[in-house]
Amino acid sequence: MKKVATFLVSLTISMGITSAIAQKQERPTLPELQFVEIPKHAQSKYTGDRWSFMEAGRTDAPPIVFLHGVGANSMHWRYQYHDLADDFRVIGWNAPGYMLTDALKAELPGCKDYADALKDFLEAMKLDRVNIVGNSFGTRVAQCFGMHYPDRIIKLAMTGTSRGLDVSKEEADKTMAERKRQVSSGGYGFGERVNALLGTNPSPETVETVRHVLRATNPKGFLHGVGLGLDSTYQPHVSGPKLTFPVLLIQGDSDRVNPLEEEGAVVLKHLPNARMEVLENIGHLPEVEAPERVNALLRDFFK
Repeated sequence: MKKVATFLVSLTISMGITSAIAQKQERPTLPELQFVEIPKHAQSKYTGDRWSFMEAGRTDAPPIVFLHGVGANSMHWRYQYHDLADDFRVIGWNAPGYMLTDALKAELPGCKDYADALKDFLEAMKLDRVNIVGNSFGTRVAQCFGMHYPDRIIKLAMTGTSRGLDVSKEEADKTMAERKRQVSSGGYGFGERVNALLGTNPSPETVETVRHVLRATNPKGFLHGVGLGLDSTYQPHVSGPKLTFPVLLIQGDSDRVNPLEEEGAVVLKHLPNARMEVLENIGHLPEVEAPERVNALLRDFFK
């Protein structure tokens, strides 16, 4: 009996370990990091000549360009590469200063700088009109791009939508000082901010997925992105009326970074052709916290 009991305990432990490994392996594998040359005529604006990105799907499929948040990068869209690649060409850019994309030379790039950067990226990728998905900082870039180059966007979806800040110089300096403090310990330590980004009761897998992305944060790119949020030239009442293409906002009702009523709802009021989907108990990163629901919404919207 003792041997049988020992065997059963060992079997249970073994099955538990196997189950844990299998569960961990369910998290989709990321595409490899790729590179493209920044167009030569635009290279003087950057510290180098290199753009990095990830991509999944057929090159002849309808393109969707995914724009990450201020503390993220192209790894953020893990579930979208996996679930949407059957029907779309899924491209995750790394904004200037993120991952291995060379940074912008401007001390504090603004709305037009990032709009031009996305235009440069699309030119490098030989893309004309595209669908766009943005999260947080990525929604700021998307709004700027839509304001300056509206004919280049087919449809736009935004999550964790940001309206940007219209504040005094003193308040802007205070915000920038706080953001510098957040990244002062480096990217690895920055990964511990994960809980502030998520909704109620996130799974351990979700927490680890987001932490993994945050740890790749480059302080320079991060602070440039924060600076865009302090540029008042794309406030919703200015940019919104120019975004006449279809727009879908996907918002978590537990978003503590960009609270729904203060951010997404305000942006929505100024968009002439938009609707909003609100996800219960979801925070700032719906595409990671509730990927199946978000991907279903995106698939239906972009079809």
